[in-house]
Amino acid sequence: MAQPQGLNVPVIITTAVVTTLLTGAIFEGVHAYYNVLEAQEEGRKWDQIKERTIDKIHSDQVKNIEDPSRTSIPVYDPETGGAGKGSAMARVIAEGGKMPTTKPAKG
Repeated sequence: MAQPQGLNVPVIITTAVVTTLLTGAIFEGVHAYYNVLEAQEEGRKWDQIKERTIDKIHSDQVKNIEDPSRTSIPVYDPETGGAGKGSAMARVIAEGGKMPTTKPAKG
């Protein structure tokens, strides 16, 4: 009489885990590859722009992102009571990036 053959559960589980990990790695690799291609294509498009206005706007935006002190956005300055960048930005930095709270006058 033949012996009943059971399922080898540990081999099945191991195969499933390895297959899942390899599939995930393949998907992430393909996704990264297409991200690189997209970044290269975007760079080529910016290099091919003939209109200098768009190119200047783009370079100004990049400079503002890299150096926040160049921003032209007015910030309320409590010392002068108007828009300014000096002490208001220093106050925001001192408070860890949080805007100072304002309380409305009672009345």
